[in-house]
Amino acid sequence: MKTKHFALAALALTLAACNNDNENLNDGPVAAQFIADISPATRVNSEGTDWTDGDRIGVTGAGFTNVPYKRESGQFVTDGTTIYFNDTETHTFHAYYPYQSDGGTVTVSTAADKQGTDIDFLFASGATGDTHNPEVSFTDKTKDGGPDNSFHHCMSLIKFTFKPGDGLSFNETEPAGYTLEGLKHEGTFDTATGTTAVTATSNTPITMQLGGATTSQVIILPQEVNSSLELKVSFNGQSYNAQLKLPATPTANFYTAGYAYTYIVTLNNKDIEVSAPTINPWESGDSNDASATL
Repeated sequence: MKTKHFALAALALTLAACNNDNENLNDGPVAAQFIADISPATRVNSEGTDWTDGDRIGVTGAGFTNVPYKRESGQFVTDGTTIYFNDTETHTFHAYYPYQSDGGTVTVSTAADKQGTDIDFLFASGATGDTHNPEVSFTDKTKDGGPDNSFHHCMSLIKFTFKPGDGLSFNETEPAGYTLEGLKHEGTFDTATGTTAVTATSNTPITMQLGGATTSQVIILPQEVNSSLELKVSFNGQSYNAQLKLPATPTANFYTAGYAYTYIVTLNNKDIEVSAPTINPWESGDSNDASATL
């Protein structure tokens, strides 16, 4: 008799669990909700160091592929199609920025006229959600013992700070611009994996105008370099030429994804000095505006 009661009790618990699992589906599918951070918090456009209204990400998961979500009033909201949980399974998502309508592997150019937010590719993966927990969190959870599911930079960044040296002053005249030689500027970005690849077979120079600024930067495809980069700085009608020392870390002779390489360029009366690069993760305040003040 006791065995029968135990069996009935177990059946009741099982039915209750099934009912709880499906209670969110009784009224239809449950919409996914997305929150996202960039780690570390870094500028994705000229208005701030984090997401800004109008930023669009592409999300894949739960049977949906490359669905755009747009930042509005501090939240990511659907920009057309809504991702729903149609079952009780836990689903894993990945996302990238900026949204590309075609998705898949997209072509990338880091030429001077392409510099800016459109080539600052970010990627996040491993965030999960289900009908009971529809909030999909692309955030860094490592402080609580969890995974890092936040967005990270997929490109590399070269930064320049120009300073006057012996016999020169920038009080009235700043460097007009510079040309950087020795890099490849054509490649691809895979929106499904966050990986980049260089497709160019030869190096091409890139020329940036400073417009009165004394700092500048160039977003580049991560790549190996086998010889020193050539820097030509235009100042007061003259050209100052120098070779840049190649990175030693985190990988020698390689500009690594997610890292910023800062060179201090000192213009003297008769020559130019360039420091070895300071190498750090792409940090807060690193703007995508190629001529912005850092």
